[in-house]
Amino acid sequence: MIDPKPVLLLATALALGGCDLTSKSGASEGPSANAFGGNGASADRTAASNALTNAELGRLIGLKIGAALNDDDRRLAYEAQIKALESGSPGAPMPWRNPASGRYGNIVPGPAYDRKGAQCRGYSHSVTINGQLEIARGTACRSTDGVWSAVG
Repeated sequence: MIDPKPVLLLATALALGGCDLTSKSGASEGPSANAFGGNGASADRTAASNALTNAELGRLIGLKIGAALNDDDRRLAYEAQIKALESGSPGAPMPWRNPASGRYGNIVPGPAYDRKGAQCRGYSHSVTINGQLEIARGTACRSTDGVWSAVG
């Protein structure tokens, strides 16, 4: 049985997120539901943690791409995304790779700029899944508490 708390958390996060997401064809991606669950207290914490990472990454790269990645892929992609936004040089790719799944990607951040007192950066995040290239483009801003979020 799926624990409804992580699903509700994910649905709420997805409803609040947004950015310009495009696949290699250039078609915009819309939101879709994706559920994560677990068994026992430890599994519930892991599921909730995965749901948060999945929701955060989903807002940055889109659910279509995120759904094609496993938990390790999503963790690596999210860590690289945040590193690129925090300290990546504009135009320089920040790579990630999961040797276990064979999936990999690059985040290319744009220059930082100020938007209503928040530091923001545009980016593109390309992901190769089974030889197929998918690309998400968007803008993320860092809030006063240091958290990067996609903006639309």
